[in-house]
Amino acid sequence: MIITVLAFAIRSHADTPFDSVAAKASRFYAQKEWRSALAMYYLMIDERPADCPLYSTAIAVAGMVDDRSAQKRLTEDAFKHRLPVDSLFNGVFAKAISLGNADIFEKYMTDVVTYEPWLDRAVSAWLLKYYLFRHNGPLAIDYAEKMLRGLPDNVEFKQSLAQAYLDCNDIPGAEKVYDSVLAADADNIEALLYLGNAAIESGNKKTGAEYLRRAYELNPTPYLDKLLKELTPPDHR
Repeated sequence: MIITVLAFAIRSHADTPFDSVAAKASRFYAQKEWRSALAMYYLMIDERPADCPLYSTAIAVAGMVDDRSAQKRLTEDAFKHRLPVDSLFNGVFAKAISLGNADIFEKYMTDVVTYEPWLDRAVSAWLLKYYLFRHNGPLAIDYAEKMLRGLPDNVEFKQSLAQAYLDCNDIPGAEKVYDSVLAADADNIEALLYLGNAAIESGNKKTGAEYLRRAYELNPTPYLDKLLKELTPPDHR
């Protein structure tokens, strides 16, 4: 009798209205019935209005049918409930990638700033990440430079700019930026490795070895150890 009661209690607990709606949402999502899935996500958000992943998923699903008014409403509701901006945007980005439609994220970001202008810097930072992810060098350069206008000494944005130049096959541009990275952060391993390898490839092994030796001192790895031994004559080791 006790076992029967416990089993009934477990089934009752598992089969809550929220769980039932979530199961329907999952089925519609799997079947790519986006409008129906979105309707279920609205119901779930009504039940759990502070659940950031629900908003992110719903916004991405709305993007699959280009329902920008739904995205706007969901975004405004998310911020009414003080959900973290980065968590919301990161969730939309991840969902867009998993859906095989990264353009959803780009369209959403460019829309968000029109009705939430206070998010301009946050949106620009995310679009910079997005364009680096897509290896869109020209647009990544635009957004990296925009971010650096506000924070000219920010090493992370400088590294992003260098990567954007590389995506454009602008090697001198990337080297110039990495030089400025080292001027701001002498122990920046990414810059040391890039400049070291670039110097070696251009035939300047001595300078390349100096960069790589500093990188090795900061983060010794078997690869760098092997490379430095190859570059350094035995009598100079």
